[in-house]
Amino acid sequence: MASTSRIASRAAASAARSTSRQHLTATRTPLPALLSSKAFPAVVNAANNGRVGNTDRRTFSVSSSTQRLQRSTSAGPILTSSNPDHEKDNDELRSLFDAPPSSSSANNLRSSGPSTGLFEIPSLTSPQNFLILAQQTLARAQLLVDRIDRAGSADASTAQGVKELREVVRNLDRLSDLLCGVIDMAELVRNAHPDPEWAEAANAAYEYLCGYMNVLNTHTGLYSVLKSILSNHEIASTLSAEATAVANVFLRDFEKSGIHLPPAERERFVQLSDEILVLGRGFLQDIAGNDASDDFARNASAKPEADKEDIVEIPTHWLEDVNPTVLKAVRASAITDRDGLLTFSAADQPWVFQTLLKYAPDERARKVAFRAANYGSQAQVQRLERLLKARAELATLTGAGSYAEMALGDKMAKEPQNVEEFLRALTKHHRPRAAEDLDKLRRLKLTASTAGKKSSSTFNPSPTLPDFAPWDRDMYTEQHFRSPSLRSVQPLSPYLSLGSVFAGLSRLFSALYGIRFRASMVAPGEVWSDGPGDVMKVEVLDEREGARGTGGSAEGLIGTVYADLWSREGKPGGAAHYTVRCSRRVDKDDEAGDFVHGRAEDGRAVRPEDLGGQGYGNPLQAPTFEQREREGRYQLPVVVLMCDFARPGGGNQGPCLLGWHEVETLFHEMGHAIHSMIGRTSYHNVSGTRCATDFVELPSILMEHFVQSPQVVSVVARHHKTGASLPFEHLSSHLLASKSLEGLDTYHQILLARLDQLYHSTAASSPTFDSTALYAHLDREMHLPGARALSYTEGAHPQVRFGHLFGYGSTYYSYLLDRVIASKVWNHLFAQDPLDRQKGEVFKTQCLKFGGGKDPWHILADVLQADHIRDGDSNAMQQVGRWGIE
Repeated sequence: MASTSRIASRAAASAARSTSRQHLTATRTPLPALLSSKAFPAVVNAANNGRVGNTDRRTFSVSSSTQRLQRSTSAGPILTSSNPDHEKDNDELRSLFDAPPSSSSANNLRSSGPSTGLFEIPSLTSPQNFLILAQQTLARAQLLVDRIDRAGSADASTAQGVKELREVVRNLDRLSDLLCGVIDMAELVRNAHPDPEWAEAANAAYEYLCGYMNVLNTHTGLYSVLKSILSNHEIASTLSAEATAVANVFLRDFEKSGIHLPPAERERFVQLSDEILVLGRGFLQDIAGNDASDDFARNASAKPEADKEDIVEIPTHWLEDVNPTVLKAVRASAITDRDGLLTFSAADQPWVFQTLLKYAPDERARKVAFRAANYGSQAQVQRLERLLKARAELATLTGAGSYAEMALGDKMAKEPQNVEEFLRALTKHHRPRAAEDLDKLRRLKLTASTAGKKSSSTFNPSPTLPDFAPWDRDMYTEQHFRSPSLRSVQPLSPYLSLGSVFAGLSRLFSALYGIRFRASMVAPGEVWSDGPGDVMKVEVLDEREGARGTGGSAEGLIGTVYADLWSREGKPGGAAHYTVRCSRRVDKDDEAGDFVHGRAEDGRAVRPEDLGGQGYGNPLQAPTFEQREREGRYQLPVVVLMCDFARPGGGNQGPCLLGWHEVETLFHEMGHAIHSMIGRTSYHNVSGTRCATDFVELPSILMEHFVQSPQVVSVVARHHKTGASLPFEHLSSHLLASKSLEGLDTYHQILLARLDQLYHSTAASSPTFDSTALYAHLDREMHLPGARALSYTEGAHPQVRFGHLFGYGSTYYSYLLDRVIASKVWNHLFAQDPLDRQKGEVFKTQCLKFGGGKDPWHILADVLQADHIRDGDSNAMQQVGRWGIE
């Protein structure tokens, strides 16, 4: 059962949006200055929407080493299938995704006729039906709720009583699936649909059912019956390992909601949860550049000095050496420009300071710009600190020592001390690399400081490098990447058409897992944006598993991917993986029993025909299939990949040519999608990416390793005109350059992860809690030789720019943890041959197929053949930290 905090996490996504449907995703959240833009990629991605990055949401809530890069530069022959039909399908994929909007290819897979409904749900042919669907879903859910509640009074001495009790876990999972089936779909539609009427209807349905979930989170009857089952050995011993995992997830989520508390404390819990949501909304609105409207903002604006608080003054003579074009733009943006002095607003003009940090040679200008870029008003600091204190009080109510202790109980890390052990070990591992990277920049600063000066007649092979300040990093990083030795003179994009990459992914998965893609017909009304090629539908087929006899294929259908990859007005930026429907076994559902044992909210009996829909009143009517590899019928996963690639238009009739970062993004998101496809569990609540937050990024980060290997590059990178493979030496120089300061970037991410832990520790409960002082102390503790500081200077408040503190409170370490694990898995299984089918089967059958239904530490121990980490204790976390990111 999802906790109130999980509902708050869902709502946190909405809190960042204004009514004009502005979106704030994780990738667009500005971080403290000097932090890499790769800090916490998209997909841990979208700030807790119904997409990955929001894997912490349960039921009722909704890189490779330089050594590797320098090895073989032989691309080798393209990987092809011996089955001509498979290659024909791959060619069709390439043509489909490379087709310009006006081409016949973009329209060939669109059928005509009356609307079949969104996602082929018959009732969703118009936006007006969305709320009706939600209402029907709630009515159907009420029967399940009542049935589960009544099971608590079932007579365990009778066969019927035992049967009802044994059905409780499955019924809770059915309830979760029923509600999330509408909520997750509505979450996608309210974000992605270009028609405001549809978006508003989806939002109404979303909020309607989330309101009902708030009620379920405080339903003591559901909690009591679940707890009694788990404490009844005779019944609990009959549950499968997967069912037990599901039951424990529900129990933890209930207790995170404070449901076990006395009434007065439970009421306070709800009050704090509501307050945290409001505070988080204001926190994200400030970062997005929208004025918050809470008490902190109102009190601050009432003060006489409020209008002057964020004014920044920069003398024009400090900018004499700035590029004239850049300087012209900066001066044009000044609030005032007179008497040799420019004034700016720190709150409203962040781009000015980010520009000066990169391009102002005068250190005085950069120092002022750094403080301004990390500006935080008194109201912003107070809001953040109240948010952290409210979380601390919330944790205290549940009996936890800190918010981190409360939040980490169901994560791989388990407790804050383990996270600290991991981060300290990782700090020790990466500190030398970070120091080396810093010295690269210090040498550039030395060169700049001696330019134009009379050289000494005595050569000094080991000159003293200058101290490096936080405001130096952006400028010298820019110079570092502009150096001729790091420039990739060979263009990569001609080899990276979207169609070639997508078809290459199909070939890669076929080689690794026996899974491939096939373009599918889109029915009228099935997708949310119906322009030619706006949204493509792809079937996912498995050579040995999946649905029997679908489409006359010898393979089995295991799921569907909708690809919404083009940028368009009103669509969220960044990339995300949405789960619209999870896998679940359905043939054991006792739907008829819902009408025998369950009652409507008013206590009356209900017949299936009273609820509309078909069969037993299930509003969604999801198709189900018998499986070839196991008994039973299953509903299959449906996911959406969303990106914002620039679509060719106008006179450009060629394909979309991707940049390398966009290819990495597509591979990353496809890692989540394939996890959803392979993790077809019997229970909705542990299907695919519904696993621990600090484990869910492993498959997607692992995909980033694949795309950097010569063998895989030969599969996915083909010239869009000639078909020639991308010579790996062209890519190798690009990859080496992109990684040339990775040690320093990672070190800053470790600092942020440790800061997140500090802010959610017992320190937040102290009357003297000072978020700025804690930041300064940590920055000093993690100092590097030759650095005055890492990312803090007196007068700055960089913590108020750290948006992940709301969406990922106490779990910011997760991406670092999964980067370490992915490096280890890559080197253990795939580094020698990334197309090795045997190794692919190991990862498929020992990791991906379990979704969230198996302890992640047990998965890792099996995959890595490392029993010493199986317990996932403090020693295991330290060991993982010592592995480092290779």
